[in-house]
Amino acid sequence: MSKKTLKVVLVLIIVGSIAVFLYNTDLQATKQELHTIGGKFFYLLGITFLAYVFGTLSWYACLGEGRKKIGILQLFAVRQVGETVGQFNPTSVVGGDLYKAELLKPYGMRKELALQSVATARITIVLSQILLLLFACGWLLGTDAATNLPPSMKWGAYGIVGVLMGIKLSFLYWLMFSKKNPAPAAEHPSSLFGRLRYQLQKLLADIRTAYRQSPKQFWLSYLLAAIHWIIGSLEFYLILIFLGFAVTPLHGLLLDMGVIIFKSAGAFVPGQLGVEEFGNKMMLQLIGIAAGSVWISASILRRSRQLSWLIIGFILYLFLRKNTQAKSAFSNGNIIC
Repeated sequence: MSKKTLKVVLVLIIVGSIAVFLYNTDLQATKQELHTIGGKFFYLLGITFLAYVFGTLSWYACLGEGRKKIGILQLFAVRQVGETVGQFNPTSVVGGDLYKAELLKPYGMRKELALQSVATARITIVLSQILLLLFACGWLLGTDAATNLPPSMKWGAYGIVGVLMGIKLSFLYWLMFSKKNPAPAAEHPSSLFGRLRYQLQKLLADIRTAYRQSPKQFWLSYLLAAIHWIIGSLEFYLILIFLGFAVTPLHGLLLDMGVIIFKSAGAFVPGQLGVEEFGNKMMLQLIGIAAGSVWISASILRRSRQLSWLIIGFILYLFLRKNTQAKSAFSNGNIIC
């Protein structure tokens, strides 16, 4: 299959996934929920916008010398388009992150640097997410609500905390102190498993190289990624406040981090249709909100936010395309000053 044909197939998959997402979105119910909360919906858009800004800054910190080649506004647009692609295709964040690196090419970014920055930003996003999830779980287990949890669920929570903490500490130890590099693999393996192994080892090597070159930038990206998650979790908090529940921002953090686990498990489902709704229901029950109308309303409002950013992502894609064409025309000498 040629590269051009592959691009066409990928575009068709993404467009088809978006079509399925729109088809399965109850626009009438969405309209009704938006009418219920009125202008408060713009608070949700504002919160997510601020979270995306910090997500962009987290990536920007990983660009090193590439920061001279692209501005925050352009990088924000690239990130949103890449995240949209990642949400609406079966390869999830992998496809979205690779597309981000592709979108950096017109800005004169070296391929190696683009891929390295994307990989490093992704790992700081994941590591900071694990940290906040551990914090939220620890907070839950220390509250009165934990006494009402079934023993199996409580021990399951302890198990998840232990496993995640072990993974996080092991990775950080390897990143900061271990002298062992990923085992070498054939550069052009023939088997699918071999190619996946090679790509994983290359990814780990890129992340380690980025850390060794500038640990300060890595930890700055980590901090900004954590702020991105904290601000983003306020969406859940505001939704429940709008629906009349007395909750705290820590409830919002726990709900958001928990739902992300469900979404990660169903990452291959375009738009995580059904997976996110199930996650919303389970996490709300965990904090004692079991009414069916609540998780349905929360799910519809979160889907409304996604739909809004889907439209914004399409507009940003047009902006990037126009900007890319302008750069190409300039580099080819077609711009007359």
